[in-house]
Order: sequence, then C-alpha cells, then structure tokens
Amino acid sequence: MADEPQIPGQRPPADDDHETVDITPEPAGPPVDQPEREPVFAAVIGQATDRRPVIPASLRGGNLTPTVKQTTAEVAHRAAYHAVRAPLRYLPLALLWAAWGALRLVNRQLRWWWVAEQEPLRQAAATRDDPDAWSRLTREARAIRLYRGLVLTAEVVGLLTGGVVLAMQPAWVAAAVGAAVVPLLARYGRPADRPIVSPAVVKPQFRRLTAELVRSAILSCGIAGLREPEQITFPQEIHRDGPGQLAIVDLPPGVDAVEVIERRSRLASGLRVPVDQVWPEPMPKAHPGRLAIWQGYQPASAMRQPAWPLLKGARADIFKPFPFATDPRLRPVNGSLMYRNWLIGAMPGAGKTFSLRLPLLVAALDPTAELVGYELKGTGDLDMLEPICTRFGSGADDDTVEAALDMLRWLRQECVRRGAVIKRMAKAGKAPENKVTRELANIPDLQLHPVVAFIDECQELFSHGEFGKEAGDLAEKVIKLGRALGIILLLATQRPDRESLPKGVSANAGVRWCLRVTGQVENDMILGTSMYKQGIRATMFGDEDYGWGWLVGLGKPVSARSYYVDGPGAKRIVEHAIRHRQEAGTLTEVQERAPRVPAYNLLADIRAVWPSGQDALWSELIVDRLARLRPEIYGDWTVTTLGAALKACKLRTVSVHRKLDGMWTGSPHPDGKEKGFTRRGVELDALQAAIDAGVKPREIAD
Repeated sequence: MADEPQIPGQRPPADDDHETVDITPEPAGPPVDQPEREPVFAAVIGQATDRRPVIPASLRGGNLTPTVKQTTAEVAHRAAYHAVRAPLRYLPLALLWAAWGALRLVNRQLRWWWVAEQEPLRQAAATRDDPDAWSRLTREARAIRLYRGLVLTAEVVGLLTGGVVLAMQPAWVAAAVGAAVVPLLARYGRPADRPIVSPAVVKPQFRRLTAELVRSAILSCGIAGLREPEQITFPQEIHRDGPGQLAIVDLPPGVDAVEVIERRSRLASGLRVPVDQVWPEPMPKAHPGRLAIWQGYQPASAMRQPAWPLLKGARADIFKPFPFATDPRLRPVNGSLMYRNWLIGAMPGAGKTFSLRLPLLVAALDPTAELVGYELKGTGDLDMLEPICTRFGSGADDDTVEAALDMLRWLRQECVRRGAVIKRMAKAGKAPENKVTRELANIPDLQLHPVVAFIDECQELFSHGEFGKEAGDLAEKVIKLGRALGIILLLATQRPDRESLPKGVSANAGVRWCLRVTGQVENDMILGTSMYKQGIRATMFGDEDYGWGWLVGLGKPVSARSYYVDGPGAKRIVEHAIRHRQEAGTLTEVQERAPRVPAYNLLADIRAVWPSGQDALWSELIVDRLARLRPEIYGDWTVTTLGAALKACKLRTVSVHRKLDGMWTGSPHPDGKEKGFTRRGVELDALQAAIDAGVKPREIAD
C-alpha cells in the first residue's frame, strides 16, 4: 500500500501502520506552563493590547484629502493634454485610419461575398483530380454568392438611404453620427501598435505593497536570525498613508528594527524601487522590533514639495511654531524658536545653510525680534539678512571671528541684565514663570524683546587657537541661561567633531537638525548620544537626499526635508520684513548698527569706587558704591549680577573675612568688641592684575 503523506509532528494511527512503535515517555506530571487564555472581557475592561481604529486609515481625512487633490490634478492635466492635441493630431489621424478602415471593411465584405474561404477546398479537389467534388463545391459557391450578393445589395441600399436621410438632418446630427462612426472605423483600420491617443502621463515605477513583497524585501537585507518569512508578522493591515503606503511589521525576537533601517538600500532593492522612495522608521513606543515601512507612489526626488507658506512675507510671531520642513508624506513639520536653541550640522553640500535661513527669516518677519549673527565661511550666503541685523559679519578672517566672539560676550552680558529684570518683574507678579513672555517682550522700556543670534560655520570660532576656549564657555552659558530670557542661539557647522564643537554646546542645544553625515560620531554629536543606536541615523541619506535630515527636540524624532527658499526668494522676504519693521517702528538705522562701544568700563568703575587702604572688598559694598556712582547703569544690580559680570571678565570672587566695627557699620559694636564675618568679595590685587592685563570688560551701554 502506498505511503500516505503525514502531517509533521503527527503519528499515524496504530491501525494504519502496525510497524510504528510509540516510544515517547509518559509525562511525569502536569505541564509547567499553563496554556494562554484570552480574557473573556479583555476588550471591556481595557486590557486589550491594540485597539483597531473605528474608521480605517485609508478613509481618514488625512488620506482622503491628498487622494482627492491628486485625482483632481491628474484629471485636469489629462483633459488639458488631450484638448491641445485633439484638433492638431488626433482628428487627422482618426480620419486617415477611418478611411483605411473603410477600405479594409469593403475588402472583407467582397471576400465574404466571393466565398474566399472555399478556394482552398476547390484547389485541393482539382489537385487530386476529383471532378465530382470540384463540381459540387462550385455549385455550392454559386448558391452562396447569390444569397450573399442579395445581402450586400441590401447593405448598399441601406447605406445610400441612410446617407440621404442624414443629409436632410441638421448639422449636429451628422456630426454626432460621424463622432460615433469615425472612431469605430479608425479603430478597425489602425494597426495594433499605432495608437491614435498618446498617454498624458507616464506612470511612475510603483509596486503595491503586499505581505509577501515586504517579507521578501526584509529577508533580502541579510539579517542574522531572520531566515523564514513566517517570522515576520503584521499587527495591522497594509494601508494607504498620504501619497504612499504604510506597512507596520513585527520582526522576530532578537531582531532590532534599526538593523533593517541601516540596510535601507537593500530594502529598496528588495522592493524594486529607488532608495528615496522607501522610508523605514523605528517605533520605539511599541518595542524595538516593530518597524514602520513607508513607500511613496513616487521617489522623494520626484515628488514636488509645496512652497514655503511664509514665502509671500506674511508677518510672523516668534513665540509660535513655524513651518520648517515636510516629512516623506509631504505633511508639514513645524519648528519652534522661542525658548529653544538650535544646532544644525551636516557634511558640505547637504543643505545646511539653506536650512539655517528658514528660522532666521521667521525671526526677520517678526518686527519685535532682533537679529545678530556672523557667517564665518565668507561666501555671503546670509548677506540678504544684513539690512535687519544689529550686528552682522561675513568672512573667514580673524577679525570676523573675533567679532563673533564679541557678540557672545554681549549676549552673556545681556543674559545678566535680563535676569535682573525678570527677577524684578517676577516679584511684581508680571513674570509668573520667570521667563520672557510675549507681553513682556512688547514693553519697550524693559528691552526684553527676543534676540536671535546665529553663527554659521561655528567650527571656525570654536576651533580657533586664541578665541576658541572662551567662545565655547560663553556659548554654553548663553545656551543655558538665555533660553528663558528671550535669547536664542542658532549654530551651524559642517564639521561636527569634538575639536570643533564643544561638548557643553552640543549637549545643551534644545533642537537638533542633522542632515547627511558620514558616521556615527558625527551623527551623535548633532542629534545626541545613543541616537544612532536608536535608529535615528542621518547616515541613511545619500547624494540625492538634498535638504533631508533628522529633526530632534520637537516631539517625536522625524526625518524630513526642509523647505527650499533660494537667494532671490530670501531677498524678497527680507524686503517684506523691512516693511513690517518700518510700520512697527523697530527698524534699526544704519548708524545704530555700528559695533557697540563700551560706554563704561566695569573694572575701571570698581577701581574708581575702591576705598583706600583696603586690600579686599565685599561684593555687596561694591554693588552699593557702583549704584551711587552710576545709578542709571548699576541701579538694578545685585551681588549675583556682579559675580556673573566679573566671571565674564575672568575675575572670580573669593571669600573675604572682615571684622565689623564703626568703619563698616556706622556705629560701634554694643559690647565694644569687633565681630568677624566672611562673605564673597574681590581682592584688590586680582582686580589690578586684570586691569593691567588688558582684560576686556563687559560692554555696558549708557
């Protein structure tokens, strides 16, 4: 008896195969792991792991809108394309092939009347010398010709009658009949490979995502531990998502989603589409093995990105989010300036400076924001911003680098001044969160308007042999303190490494925008430590991904392409910004934008109020004496303000021990004894040494 196929793992019954002996030992006890049972009321009590959406993803508003737009645009294009070609190409070709079709139809009818299909039979009878068969076939052919001749005569009479009737009808009737008959004759007359109507669009290369295709593509990545298609599961169905399709997959245990992401090129090869048409992303909120694969209907390079919404120069508010980029599905990605510092990094030619322009143009469109900054490459990529900047420089020389350092010194000083103002306003109940708000920024007397400072190619400053150390310390302090004080610092570099980007700066930037880089070190220097391990990798971008990068610090990390604004467009936006500032009365005149010159020297002022015969002085006494010397400058200063200002001058306060007597308090001690106290203060020798060394003090404007 033939062997019957057996199910793997199933033993044949004893009656069917008596030669099979079951040697499996009896179990020693009950199973250790109890079988999993689905709770009866899991969905009711809220213990279900996943809840499917009530409305399918393909029917949601976010997907319906692009579908309607895409369909409408394609129909309109097709209509315009064919409307142009109909009278010039389609109609002449249709008439030509209709005439040829009419001739083919007449020829076919004549062959039908002549009984041409019988000619091979008569020829065969004549060849084998069979006169009876030949005579019989000839008689049959004559009878058939008589019948078919009558049919053809009726057809001709009908056509002539129809032609006469049609000639008596209005012209539109003849046109309608011709519109129906001519295409039929043309279709019959033209060869199969000579179409009359040419396609209006060329369909892009796209393969609909299926479970088998996705599994095959993931397996082609060559990941260890991933060999069988059944190991890849789908927690939800593959569906349309914007101008593309989205597949959510669960990889087998032990396989991380980042392993597929770093093999993006192989994944695209498995799907048989260009690399910039596939966008794999991790889903850390689920588990490390869950992967989202989005495939567009077209490559990203072929998808037309919408214009920047602020391209027409509308007035902006720096306290509100602004459109910065679009994700692979052409959804807008917003950026934010207030209370956030930016760090932008990329390799040369990836679109770094163009990305930096966007937040600067937003700040320019806010009449209350002050712009200061330097472009240290010297190519003039940001020269269009010079008319609205209170400090601006462009160059790769040491003077421009030193001017950028001087700007950081001023920002550090401004942090100290604004901190004292915010503290005073908080005590008055006008700054409950101890930070600059829109209401406070609108009060001119407080001078708490937003200040947006930028340094393009900041590695030229931070790696400078003379100015680099001080610049790094100042930038770190400005980033830490200025965030709540309305001071925003934007740094851009094309060399993100430890030597050119201080750790304190890269670690404290709130928003990171990393375009194409070459390695893990550069990636994590911009985006943050361990981002590469989490699958947030700017190394995935290639030469064709101009303007693409990872945005971190504004919610969920997202890969996006920044809006493109060229030089002429940026100049037009600045013209609108100048008009807004003129209307608001905040446009700074040219002479007012000259480099600030310190009106008073802090160290010299302290030396001027220093009492004779004292080798050290408490900070609170120095503040009191400075306030009496120049109340308009030092009237709001505190011991903390003085300490920060002295630290910026490389002069630190020390512990000063003094005994209180009449000279210090104005009256003798009740017991007639002197009592000692230790407080922070300044030593005269250190102060004089700083003055003699030519240390540049803070700039204190009158």
